[in-house]
Amino acid sequence: MRYGLHLANGVSVTDPAVLKDVCQLAEELGYESILIGDHVLPPRKINSKFPLPVEDPQIHMYQDQHWPDCFAMLGFMASITSSVRLGTSVFIVPYRHPAVTAKMVATLDKLSNGRIIAGVGSGWIEEEFNFLNAPFAERGRMTDEYIEVMKALWTDAHPRIEGRFVTIDRDVNFGPYPVHKPHPPIWVGGNTTAALRRVVRCADGWQPAGLMPDLIGQKLDQLRSLMAEAGRDFSQLEITCLVGTDTTEAVADVFDTLGAHVLYGLVSATDEETPKLFAEIRRYAETMSQRG
Repeated sequence: MRYGLHLANGVSVTDPAVLKDVCQLAEELGYESILIGDHVLPPRKINSKFPLPVEDPQIHMYQDQHWPDCFAMLGFMASITSSVRLGTSVFIVPYRHPAVTAKMVATLDKLSNGRIIAGVGSGWIEEEFNFLNAPFAERGRMTDEYIEVMKALWTDAHPRIEGRFVTIDRDVNFGPYPVHKPHPPIWVGGNTTAALRRVVRCADGWQPAGLMPDLIGQKLDQLRSLMAEAGRDFSQLEITCLVGTDTTEAVADVFDTLGAHVLYGLVSATDEETPKLFAEIRRYAETMSQRG
């Protein structure tokens, strides 16, 4: 099982000098990928119900901390690394027109020489949807259709889409195309049955969030069944999970037994706590590398 780094939903590291040191240190220590999250305009007071089964959802992180643009961050990260994979966990699909998102992801994949992971989600903050004039009640349908549009633009020189939200009825000049073939891997984040069905329909991987290992095991059994019903090979999916950087070898072994391919250490320190931040990154790499 490999190990990766999750920069606390994108808010931990925004100072360019610190971000450069973090990314280069992670690459040096053998992290196979670095992920960041996505929010555009969360309100100062959130009334929407947090979707994950965690005791402390850390709502203040959404209400008070800066959320840098995930795609701009990835562009910077690509320019100062050479081998580590870079991706989103997750970008909120309904927030942007799919042609715009497809263009950004393809450009990033081109500039990074094929190192981009497209982690996707349907979102949960209704107030943020309202600010962006995106229909909250339609977010699932929009996510499914937008993914279809992005994949068509990435892979088809003559895409045609006749959808509920998007129509492409003539040839378009899309390029550059991604280096990844057929396209950058799509990982679906989320724990609901709808999210699992989305994995089956269109994804290359699944990333559960906020679940204990026993619940992840149950969801994986459900996902195996859904994949078999659809005639898809479950072994071709990339399963990735999130843990704290203080995770022990014993806990990592549990995730390994479950079949996780990459275990992401979620950092809690910020760029204002640089020594602590680097210590977290080093500690997690040491724990994971000791497992052999």
